Amino acid sequence: MINKDRVLETARLRMRNFRESDIGPCWESWGQDESLGRYIVSYPMGDIRQMRDLVQGFLTNTDAWVIEDKGSEKIVGYVTVDIPYRQLGVGEIGYVIGEKYQRQGYAFEAIHSILTEYLVHEGLYMIEAKCNETNHASLQLLEKTGFQVDGRLRGRRMDLLTGGRNALVVMSITQKEFK
Repeated sequence: MINKDRVLETARLRMRNFRESDIGPCWESWGQDESLGRYIVSYPMGDIRQMRDLVQGFLTNTDAWVIEDKGSEKIVGYVTVDIPYRQLGVGEIGYVIGEKYQRQGYAFEAIHSILTEYLVHEGLYMIEAKCNETNHASLQLLEKTGFQVDGRLRGRRMDLLTGGRNALVVMSITQKEFK
């Protein structure tokens, strides 16, 4: 049974699991954002049906979190943690913040809260992240939250607007480093 009462809060944010009613607000928040299409396949979404499919895929995933601004109650993005083998204690974080909500500290707050939840409370050993080497904002955000570069894999990512190939930067932070 999925615990839909699971909520994480920061000073400005509330993070909770997805609901079916999030389809429209998520579509409005980031589904149509062209800038996301530079680094993430399937953005901007062609229509709201793609957002419906994404949200429905997240409905049973307790490691997929909608990010809401507590003041406005607007959905500003989402963050996921993929943990394929819990016994290894390693998760991979992914996140999206809508264009109109970027550069306001939401991603930093959300990621810091997620790291606290998974590294401190759930006891994972490590969280890793993968990023296109040309996504400077995301790389700076990950470094600011304490992630360290583990390596670069050449030609593993594309600038989807230009078709140019780029390196995939793999970063991580351990429980000990976060504390």
